[in-house]
Amino acid sequence: MDLNTASGTLARELDLLLGLFRELGGCLEQETKALSAIDTAAMADINSQKESIAAQIDARTEPLAKLQREVATLLGLPQESSLGKLAEKLRVRGNLEIPRLHRELNAVGERNRQLLEINREIAENFAASVGNTLELLSRLINQSNTYGASGGYQQRPAGSVLINREA
Repeated sequence: MDLNTASGTLARELDLLLGLFRELGGCLEQETKALSAIDTAAMADINSQKESIAAQIDARTEPLAKLQREVATLLGLPQESSLGKLAEKLRVRGNLEIPRLHRELNAVGERNRQLLEINREIAENFAASVGNTLELLSRLINQSNTYGASGGYQQRPAGSVLINREA
């Protein structure tokens, strides 16, 4: 395969990958809204969408790596060269498509990382809040108020029976 064909194929693969990352970003934005609204049904649906997109990205990883190695070899670079190095070398040779896709992939990837961080923080705060609430409820359930002989309420362990000592 010649350099023009290989770089054209690489550009198509990168464009498909960019589309998947943008789709993932849309899911992450929906997830942020669902987490904020505590919409568990929407969260389950969004997780399913994210898994589907992740599977598609995984399926493209090896063919993309193979193309990247091939283009690197055709450019006289080491096979393990990064996409950034390939993009720079291709830009010097007049190919502006790969450098553009590289920049867009970086921008979309950064935005997705930010959304993931926001969603993780919301989820952790929610989990901590729920944990604290459950702990409080557990303590309240494990204690019962009993009416004592002095006429006031006294704390007794759970399972105790209401006793009126004056009776």
